[in-house]
Amino acid sequence: MTGNPSRIGAIVLTHNSTSDLSECLTGLIAQSYVDLKLIVVDNASRPEERARMEADFLAALPEGRVLAVADANPAVVAALPAVFLRSESNGGYSAGNNIGARLAVAAGCEAVLVANPDVRITDSDYLSGLWAEMQSVPDCVVGASRLVNLFGQDEHPLRETGFWEELLWIRQLGPRMLRPAPKVLPPTGSSPVEAEKLHGSCLLIRSQFLQDTDFFDESVFLYSEEPILAARVRGTGGRMMVFPKFRAVHAHVASAKGNSSRRMLQFITSRLYYLDNYTNYSPVKRGALRISYSMLAGLHMIRAGLRHD
Repeated sequence: MTGNPSRIGAIVLTHNSTSDLSECLTGLIAQSYVDLKLIVVDNASRPEERARMEADFLAALPEGRVLAVADANPAVVAALPAVFLRSESNGGYSAGNNIGARLAVAAGCEAVLVANPDVRITDSDYLSGLWAEMQSVPDCVVGASRLVNLFGQDEHPLRETGFWEELLWIRQLGPRMLRPAPKVLPPTGSSPVEAEKLHGSCLLIRSQFLQDTDFFDESVFLYSEEPILAARVRGTGGRMMVFPKFRAVHAHVASAKGNSSRRMLQFITSRLYYLDNYTNYSPVKRGALRISYSMLAGLHMIRAGLRHD
């Protein structure tokens, strides 16, 4: 490669992520030919968990600094290779990532990688190569590598759910032949693939797009960030792409996330916000979906009350 390396911010949002952070940092620190600004944002972890993550951070990055969010500014981020930011409130995925993304953009980063702490990157050319691929497609504002889970299954590109499929969610409980088509459309070969929606655990986003759209929508705490981002991309005339030449692993363990019914209730709240604010459905369709989701919420409220995870 020739010329100066691009400045790229990497945001890792943590919340009691002691088992994941160290390995995630190892992959990011190893990135070659990028001027990397690594920003860990801790979303109000338990004191003992935060202390362990801070220790792991400083062991991996002794030139980094641990700061309160209020004490961080673009000049500090620009001057240091890495910062660990303590947020005393947990505002969720979008609010937490916005803390780091706003600082990274203001510090002169051309693009921002949003990576969950359970993402594993082993290719040292991952970031420089992915950014080069994105730049070759001028209207690509959000890019991603191939992303596989611990079983080797692809997690994107994703298709968005249609109205009837979403309304008739009960089909998912029936025989396999009646269930909707898979939501993941795995890439084949190494050619770039345009995506309707991308998994939010590992994304490279142009800084200009983040500025133009005022960063992530903080109205949802968790879930539906992906369709909201996709809708915002469409609104700017941009595209989302998967570049399968590069690969990351999402080492997600669902059983570690607590009561599934409580998570579903959170999903329904976020999904209804998305439907009301980011779709062109008529009031009648939105009303029908709200009734359908209220039935699903009722089932999970009963389950959440019976289970004590």
